[in-house]
Amino acid sequence: MATARVSAAALAGPGRLRVEVGGCAVLLALVDGVPHAVADGCPHRGTSLADGVVRDGVVTCPAHLWQFDLRSGARHDTRGEGLARYEVSVVGDELEVTVPDGPPARSLREVLLAHARGEE
Repeated sequence: MATARVSAAALAGPGRLRVEVGGCAVLLALVDGVPHAVADGCPHRGTSLADGVVRDGVVTCPAHLWQFDLRSGARHDTRGEGLARYEVSVVGDELEVTVPDGPPARSLREVLLAHARGEE
């Protein structure tokens, strides 16, 4: 597992922040004053969601307008692949994000081949 700490004040202004935790891009966002952490990469093409519009706890991908609920990571606009969620703890005036060790990331080629074989 990898953890990273971020000042809560850094998140207060923009309401969202992209952080790296153990080599994993994470979107840290406030929803109704509660911090949430999800994978910062749209499953469609990997576009960073940190620059997307956030409204009512939903982030919209700036590239293709897919929407994700920041509280659950679920696809908001339709059924489909959601975002991985990560644990966030408040430690004093900092937020601690924990990302579990996972399988190595697959290349785009591996993803496309699996899709062509009907495995996904």
